[in-house]
Amino acid sequence: MFAGAAYVFKGHLVRLSTSSLTLRLSLASIVLLVPLLTYSAYTINHAMLRSQQAAERETLRGQVHQLLAAAVPTKKGLKLPANLPESRFSTVNSGLIGWIVDTDGKIYWHSRSADLIATPDFPKFEQNFAAGREQFANFALGDEDYYVITYDTLWDIGKQEKGFRFVVAHNQAPVEAEMEAFNSRLNRWVRGFALLLIVVQTLIARWTLSPLRRLARDLERVEKGQSHELSGSYPADIQPVTANLNKVLRNELAQKERYRNSMADLAHSLKTPLSVLRGHLQSRHAERLETLTLVVDEQVTRMSAIVDHQLRRASAQVTHTHSHSLIDLTPLIKRLLGALLKVYQSKGMCCDVQLPESLMFPSDEADMMELIGNLVENAFKYGRSNIAVRARVESHLLSILIEDDGPGIPQAIHQTILTRGARADTATSGQGIGLAVAVDILSSYGGSLDIFSSDLGGAGFSLRLPITT
Repeated sequence: MFAGAAYVFKGHLVRLSTSSLTLRLSLASIVLLVPLLTYSAYTINHAMLRSQQAAERETLRGQVHQLLAAAVPTKKGLKLPANLPESRFSTVNSGLIGWIVDTDGKIYWHSRSADLIATPDFPKFEQNFAAGREQFANFALGDEDYYVITYDTLWDIGKQEKGFRFVVAHNQAPVEAEMEAFNSRLNRWVRGFALLLIVVQTLIARWTLSPLRRLARDLERVEKGQSHELSGSYPADIQPVTANLNKVLRNELAQKERYRNSMADLAHSLKTPLSVLRGHLQSRHAERLETLTLVVDEQVTRMSAIVDHQLRRASAQVTHTHSHSLIDLTPLIKRLLGALLKVYQSKGMCCDVQLPESLMFPSDEADMMELIGNLVENAFKYGRSNIAVRARVESHLLSILIEDDGPGIPQAIHQTILTRGARADTATSGQGIGLAVAVDILSSYGGSLDIFSSDLGGAGFSLRLPITT
């Protein structure tokens, strides 16, 4: 037996009870082997006994034929020689005896080996006489058991037919001794075979369950941080388990990474409003209470918005297995544009909007507000006077293009600005997290974001989202 492996996963102790599985297999084998081997031993013993009895019958039949061959009919009856071919007939208490019974049941002749047996002790046969009939049976003589065979014959004696029953009996002691020795060998063989089968079954169980021990070791490496997922090849029966465990591990790792990034972004984002507050409070110039109150309120509101934003980002995890209701994105985009036109009213922005009357997409409204809002707000922030927003659906793919006529984004940093905290324009206020949030949300929906040079002269963003049904 081998000890079961254990590992800690998400705060819970999980045990792979390989030892109990091995024990169960071994116990099941023992429970099955006991009746199976017992029945096999009984069957073999019974077959051996039947074989011995058949051999004994054939031997006794041969002895009867010897007596028949030695018998010589005379006018008075049958005459048998004093010395028969089988020497045991002439040896007292040899275990092989023969005698002849007439049709009246009287013993007509018996071999010398039966001299110590009293006439009344000879067995009586109740079956009627029938010439040519042979019978095989057994009987007890004293404390010993005998096999016996009888053969009924007709002889011409004095011009008359007389019946005689030839009987030969053999002591069962040699057969019983041989059977006892055979049973002893058989029992040793059965016990050895059972032990061998249990050992083989245990080895097979260990070999069969070895992938579970390897799985436990791989999980232990994951728990110690030496690996991020289960690797290696597993049997087809275990692959669904390892695949699901890897999925859980990847989700867990992604969640930790998302929370870690969000906390880092939150700390980074809060630096600016805290610095503004500290600067006003430490200013040597006395400020009016009303002005300070407005500044504090503005910065506190801003920090609250940043916290909400980061919490939403930390929990933004949408997979294709989640079901969403269909949302019409056309009015949502129009609401965003209307609000931003008011915010950036001083810039006098002109919007070229090309949207279908209805743009249905299965999603979460908060995700879409965050995703499209960040990109549209960037266009208003960096654009000079013109932006363009276009959307269409083609071949189960939602495509949204957002362009501006701002300074644009150099090709060399297209991928860089999609990382956390990276910004193309450090002169403009911001934390550089808007695009990273957009990429996170797009990834959760299986979408993508590309940056290109707009025909308006500035930057362009292309969102592509697959529409699943």
